Amino acid sequence: MKHIRYYLLLLTSILAFSSCKKEKTFEHDSSSPVVIDRFTPATGGAGTEVLIYGSNFSPDTSRITVTVNGVKAYVEGVVEDRLLIVVPRKAGTGKITVTIDGQAGISKEDFGYQTSYVVSTLAGNGSAGYADGKGAAAAFNFGNRCGLDIDADGNLYVAEAENRRIRKVAPDGTVTTLAGSGKNEYAEGKGTAASFYLPLDVVVDKAGNVFTSDPAAWTIRKITPDGTTSLVGWMEAWGIGIDKRDGTLYYTDARSNGSVFKVKPDGSAEQIITGLSYPSDVTVDSKGNLFVVVNGSSVIQEYKYGTWEKGVTIGQAGVTGLVNGAAGTARFEYPWAIAADANDNLYVAGNGTWDGSSVNTNQCIRLITTGTWQVSTYSGGSTAGFADGTGAAALFYAPTGITIGKDGTAYVVDRKNNRIRKVIAE
Repeated sequence: MKHIRYYLLLLTSILAFSSCKKEKTFEHDSSSPVVIDRFTPATGGAGTEVLIYGSNFSPDTSRITVTVNGVKAYVEGVVEDRLLIVVPRKAGTGKITVTIDGQAGISKEDFGYQTSYVVSTLAGNGSAGYADGKGAAAAFNFGNRCGLDIDADGNLYVAEAENRRIRKVAPDGTVTTLAGSGKNEYAEGKGTAASFYLPLDVVVDKAGNVFTSDPAAWTIRKITPDGTTSLVGWMEAWGIGIDKRDGTLYYTDARSNGSVFKVKPDGSAEQIITGLSYPSDVTVDSKGNLFVVVNGSSVIQEYKYGTWEKGVTIGQAGVTGLVNGAAGTARFEYPWAIAADANDNLYVAGNGTWDGSSVNTNQCIRLITTGTWQVSTYSGGSTAGFADGTGAAALFYAPTGITIGKDGTAYVVDRKNNRIRKVIAE
């Protein structure tokens, strides 16, 4: 509170100085450089007030332009050696530049921009049940570690294990049933004429066809946009991934000595990677490389396209926790699902314990930046619960499914909260 009061008092003083014409005691010297000595705080998000210390400023704020990483900031006030600004949205990390009458001073250090991630509830009322409807009028009962995917129009498709259905969620949060009767059986058909045992994960191809794994039925099924199901092949698929370039399917079997398989056009499966501890999910980047969630080892493992040779290992095998940082020092705790965005950044749904344990430290979505393989917490934290909000204020309870829209919005199956959550960067 002392810091808040200090900055409020300082702001009031600065604005009083800048608005009082008679009190001006300094002027900008056009023959001398504009100098930035330092600024505080060094990091922050949109709306953060930053106090810049320097020299040769101007008392006339209309002559001053300040940018953060090239994005124009709002100048709140100025006194002789201090300039107060507000960080703009989506500025990014970079230098602070103060320009007066075309003369620029640039900070020696970067301002560390922190993106704000806002979590909201797209659909679901939090109670386990079954109901189509919009937003909170809809009800889900996941009951297991379920996944979801998104089509080109922004519609979500969600595997719902306990209700034995595939649900469709429109961009406005309207939930309908694409396929599934709710009966515990195997049957092909259209819409509610079809039946599943344990639909667990889904992917969508370019044409809008949905493919779902059903490990209890040992099947991968195809569902056309009108809800008609058909058999792709008999296989023990848990997590499922798709190469968007050509529609090739891959799946994991989640066994203790588990494997990754490639689905052939004839519906048979080719085992391409072996010896993994409970591999739970797989995603494919824009080059065809596979990233596999090895749930039992708590790592994310890359495999190079075509040769399937090991690439980078992200996380520490057999060492659990919520630790961000470089690939070799970061820690996960039994992660479950993974998705890639348009830039090949990876997003990991953290809590893949069989019962969605509240003591799992990864009640969150983790971000892995492509190329550098730095791991950070994208949204949520270590505490299980339910709360919409920004950054660490948002709470999840056993997030198990993740997909990314073409605009970068993340969608999450929040298993124990029986909701679909939406995460928007600012």
